[in-house]
Amino acid sequence: MKPRKSCWTCAARKIQCDGVRPNCNKCNRSQLTCQGYEARLSWPRKNDRKRAMVCTTAKQAPVSFQETSEIPRRLFLINTSFRDVELHNYLSSQYHQAQVSVSPSKPLKQPAIHTNQNELLQYFHHLAHLSLVTFSTTTAGIRDTLMRMAMINNSASASALLHALLAYSSLHHHGLSETSLKFKVQALHLLSTSAEDGELSLVNASQHVAASMLLGSFETLHPSESSGEWLWHIWGAVDVIQATQLSDHSSENETYVLIDWVNYHYTLSRFSTQHWRHKSLASKASKKPMQLFRRRTTPPLSIYRPNHPFIDPTSSIMSLLFEACNTYMDPQDPQSHSPEYRNSLRRLEAQVDDLIASPVPNDLNPESAFALELYRVATRIYIARASQSPWEAPAVLDSLVDALFNGPVASCTCIHFFPLLILACESRRDDQRVAILNLIDRTQRDARIRSMKAVTNAIQAVWVQQDLHADSEVLVNYMDLLSIGISSSSSIPSFA
Repeated sequence: MKPRKSCWTCAARKIQCDGVRPNCNKCNRSQLTCQGYEARLSWPRKNDRKRAMVCTTAKQAPVSFQETSEIPRRLFLINTSFRDVELHNYLSSQYHQAQVSVSPSKPLKQPAIHTNQNELLQYFHHLAHLSLVTFSTTTAGIRDTLMRMAMINNSASASALLHALLAYSSLHHHGLSETSLKFKVQALHLLSTSAEDGELSLVNASQHVAASMLLGSFETLHPSESSGEWLWHIWGAVDVIQATQLSDHSSENETYVLIDWVNYHYTLSRFSTQHWRHKSLASKASKKPMQLFRRRTTPPLSIYRPNHPFIDPTSSIMSLLFEACNTYMDPQDPQSHSPEYRNSLRRLEAQVDDLIASPVPNDLNPESAFALELYRVATRIYIARASQSPWEAPAVLDSLVDALFNGPVASCTCIHFFPLLILACESRRDDQRVAILNLIDRTQRDARIRSMKAVTNAIQAVWVQQDLHADSEVLVNYMDLLSIGISSSSSIPSFA
């Protein structure tokens, strides 16, 4: 969604706006209230003949409702597609149909850009690192760790890290180009060489993990519809940590920062794979590819439990989210009704409630404090919703959701996609959806933010299904609804 160039007041007056923010000069000179540039829901005016479609009232429409006991309370239009209707029919019938295929878009082709490597390193140091997605660790801390590791020796793993860093910096600076792809391919080749050299030392293992994480960040910065390679890079980093027992040496500051970064992305990758319903991934995870709407499992080598310390408030909420993703069962699974399973969910809910009740640390900046609050509430919502088979609204969530919509959602940005998606699923009223759209609009104007296409696609798909089921007697399963939203893209998205 592109930012508006004209304020709403000038648009209504049908004059050219000067685009000055927050209030345009033309409105100020005319002593008019500038209505701003944020997104709005648009409704047709009465007798508006410019609309392509005009809906008559139920009394005027020559339609016979012979098979119903009464005329519907209201007729309305939903901005939907054929694919949305197919998914709606699937949810209504609870029948597992074949996945609708999506044609992948072609990668952007640009002419080769010859840039000095030193300039790319400087660009990464000053600007590109700000787009790296972290939670408990600052982007500056990640930047310093990566740059020191890349310069520590001349090994193949160090060179792989350097080329991954250059690839990410080039992609951030110039977009997808021959230069960025060349650095990426070289980094992959050097990683392969490093892995073939034999047992990795702790230093080389750290460099190998860092290079894999940067390559994963490369894929999520400007993701293409035909690639979900970020997931394999994250799992590759996890495999190296396991094989070299790198987490046993996390007491060292640089190693701790690196592993904390891996753990954050790995936890969110488990959320994505929990709800990914495409046949391509299903064939790798299950021998029954036609069961497209079943829970997916990860390859055995990547079964890994991040060590999130509960002392850190950000790490503790990540630990509970990871445990939730590992605990949940399909509501159709008979074991999901066992007392042991229900007790484990209640225990998770109680632990998240304790975290929500605890104050946000005073040493966090406003953006980090907002992110922590969002993650706490989003995790609580996710656990409560997913623990119930039908879509029911636990009363305890109402006050938490209202507090966010009445407070920080109205003015902050949200660089983390998981809480944004979960909160968007809770926005049922038009004013709440407008608040989410405005939040997305403000976030997209932040130069640090990577592509938000996947999360906006997921939100739109969820809203369409909610609208299609608004007057239905079918109670939609929350996990299926999230899965349809997350699977609306043709490649598995990251919600880190």
